[in-house]
Amino acid sequence: MSTWHERFAAGVDKQVRDAEKAEAFEDNPLTGKPLPGDGQPYREDWWLTQVVAREGVGVHALPLPLALRREAQDLRKGLVGGRPAATEAALRAAIEDYDARADAARRTPQPGPSVVIPRVDAGEAVEAWRELRGQ
Repeated sequence: MSTWHERFAAGVDKQVRDAEKAEAFEDNPLTGKPLPGDGQPYREDWWLTQVVAREGVGVHALPLPLALRREAQDLRKGLVGGRPAATEAALRAAIEDYDARADAARRTPQPGPSVVIPRVDAGEAVEAWRELRGQ
């Protein structure tokens, strides 16, 4: 008497053999190549990572107030787009852009629970940027 697992495996093997006979795998672009993600650690949210990468969602997956809070957090550390700002002028320009978008968001009703959208002090951000660069 066979176990359920053995019967299941036999059924899967039969389906693969039938598909091979029907040449269903002939035009597979992954033939002879490793599977995507092979050799990388398993992640429970692998599908979410693929959707974000495919759709180019980035921070826009967050509601606007939360995305702005996250951006303010980075700007306070001297980061623009998750990386240290190239120049002080680039950091100040990013802060100006953030302030304009944050002011507009504060004037517009946002869906969901109320979230405080912080201001960014350009002087403090520039100091953090200088410390980051070792100046």
